[in-house]
Amino acid sequence: MDGWRTLRVGVTAHVSILLIAAAAAAQTERGSVCALTSPHFVLHTDLPDREARQALARMEATLSFVADYWKVRPRGNKIQCYLVDNQEHWRDAQLPHPLARISTGGIGGATVSESVGAGRDARREAVIYASTTPGVVEHEVVHAYCLHAFGTTGPDWYKEGMAEMAAFRGDGQSGVRCPAERVRELRGEAPKSIRNIVEANSMTGEISHSIGLMVSGGNRNRRQVPMSEWTERDAANVRQARLDYFWSWALCHLLVHNPNYSDRFHLLGDSYLLGRDDSFERMFASMSPELEFEYRLFLEHVDVGYRADLCAWDWRTRFRSLERSGASPRPVAAARGFQASGVNVAKHARYAYRALGVWSTSADATTDANGDREGRGRLQGVILSDFTLSEAFPLGAEGVFTAPATGKLYLRCRDGWSELSDNRGEIEVVLSQP
Repeated sequence: MDGWRTLRVGVTAHVSILLIAAAAAAQTERGSVCALTSPHFVLHTDLPDREARQALARMEATLSFVADYWKVRPRGNKIQCYLVDNQEHWRDAQLPHPLARISTGGIGGATVSESVGAGRDARREAVIYASTTPGVVEHEVVHAYCLHAFGTTGPDWYKEGMAEMAAFRGDGQSGVRCPAERVRELRGEAPKSIRNIVEANSMTGEISHSIGLMVSGGNRNRRQVPMSEWTERDAANVRQARLDYFWSWALCHLLVHNPNYSDRFHLLGDSYLLGRDDSFERMFASMSPELEFEYRLFLEHVDVGYRADLCAWDWRTRFRSLERSGASPRPVAAARGFQASGVNVAKHARYAYRALGVWSTSADATTDANGDREGRGRLQGVILSDFTLSEAFPLGAEGVFTAPATGKLYLRCRDGWSELSDNRGEIEVVLSQP
């Protein structure tokens, strides 16, 4: 948001925690403000030494992650970061921006950018203000990186979704690692369409207006705007922004990790950050129905541990009607969602199947396609027709089923959608006419 004495500020919500190793600094005790340095940051904080080192390590790990993703190293000076645990530990003179207390105590965090240099040497650099709420500073590191590397952060839905996605990356795996209550909050809301996410206006318009008033007029010459000016209405606006950010996270997480869309999404992000003329609609026009379908299923099944890469749908397999001689054996992996059988089925028609081999849904749970007593590990089918799914139906190691609909048959090992990553093995399924 513009207008703060030529400064731009990005507003963030609470996100998740990343924990890696540490960087060097002098010993401090809680309550005193110290400065720590690392290859890319100068961290000013009132955290005790051990926690400060951990925070700085998480910041470096987050920056490394996004730099590897966008393939660009940050330019310019080290990023200054003010990480505030308790505002009472800080004098106004230790917080350079007049909205530092509002940013850390009310909003959660903000990244302030300013122009540095002139002509060919002109660039944008960033200063981070963040509370110690888990994940806030990691979110702001993404904004600061983009400003240092590209001079911009892209449209709101993209920059906030990617910042949430990077901060929610947990141990670096592609599975969902955000707090469970955030997932429950998302699934408790009416689904937000992809179009509504990417075409949304500024997520922080009301907050921008409110904090603009705080530093205008009679307030302009004050060193710090006090937290007493933060209202319940401001807090409500932040809560709404948090939810908007999380919808953007859902779309970005799917697009980053689902191999059907990840390459194209990467190109779109490069276009945003390099100032090229491109749009989400043009980039995904040819696969819009497939993306809408997988996005709906992502919202239906997402939970901590969910792997968008393992649940990606196979859109390239050719499907044929079953010949009298039967279909060739088709492998079905335990650690995947529904997988293409290659066979078109007709409603009310009967089909024989035989599943050969064993698989496991955990280290001590190896079964054949009949699964265990609770049905975990059982071969399961579903029929896809015009991007609509039938109800899933149980199969097993051998038998005959009657197709509940006309369409393409998909198969999987029955297990929790967020529990696929520890599954092992595959079976071969042979379909024939009974």
